[in-house]
Amino acid sequence: MARIARREFLKLAGLSAGLSLTGFGARPARAALHLGDRFVQRVDFAELYMTHYALFEEPDPAVVPGLYIDAATGQPTNELFLTAPLVSHTFRPAGKNPTVLTGTSDTSTMLPYVVDPPGFPDQPPPPPIVGVIQSVTGLPAPLITANTEILLVAIGRFVADGPTTARLRGANFDVDKIVRFEVRIRTGFLFQPPAGVPAPPVGVLTGFLDFGLLHQLIQLPPPPNAADLVVYTWRAPMTLSTSGSYVRSTATEPPPVADAFPAGLDEVRFQGSRVDNDGKYTLVGSAAPADVQFMAPPELELFLFGVTSLTDVEFAVLERGRLLPL
Repeated sequence: MARIARREFLKLAGLSAGLSLTGFGARPARAALHLGDRFVQRVDFAELYMTHYALFEEPDPAVVPGLYIDAATGQPTNELFLTAPLVSHTFRPAGKNPTVLTGTSDTSTMLPYVVDPPGFPDQPPPPPIVGVIQSVTGLPAPLITANTEILLVAIGRFVADGPTTARLRGANFDVDKIVRFEVRIRTGFLFQPPAGVPAPPVGVLTGFLDFGLLHQLIQLPPPPNAADLVVYTWRAPMTLSTSGSYVRSTATEPPPVADAFPAGLDEVRFQGSRVDNDGKYTLVGSAAPADVQFMAPPELELFLFGVTSLTDVEFAVLERGRLLPL
């Protein structure tokens, strides 16, 4: 809960007392009336949960701050760091009823999150990678090798898919849309200096997971499309609402394979919140397995989940941000 400064608290307390003395109780603020009939929904933060796969948030705090270099160009890259908004949607009245809205369907920026799937072999950084890190840090090669690990970052994005409609009634906001989340896996190496060594973390991004590497990991013959990138997607119709809620006990959920539940987490809990006087909101939506499409190459499903087809996937999304007048 946001703190109220002491001075503001006293002002509010005095206002409430004054109203009660005159026979009028303090009424809740009628949020969102200042938006007018056209406004923008900014999504500044998101949290996602897919059964069997992962629970993660965007921006992902697991992305280590440091210097990252794209091996293809040899230049620094900021692709693992996000700036708000993740995505924005514009809404306007769908007809004569001003509370029923139509919105734009927009694709988000790239959304990176660190993953650690089982079966991905650990290996020391090859000499060219060590050389790149050494050119930045000036540290000896043995120290770099001993403190460098494989880095796997899923690069996801929300992809526009079909129409978007909404309802805004006072502080209650509901959005109906198809949520489509598409992912590729970025591969690389990350050097993290030991304590006391005056050097920044340095990451070298070497490429993406392709079918050639995937077939190596599951010990299958090279495929004809070895250079094609592996892409996988969740898709489901959802109503994301300020009154939405999604709660699951981690004790009864299948262990996520892309990234384990955080230690000590008892439940996955997404809770919506009504639009406040500053336009801030939290939307929550989810879809049951019958409504979720998980689209992935069978080789990837075999590598991640040990099966070639998943049928019991739930998909839940939390979006947090602000509604802003146009």
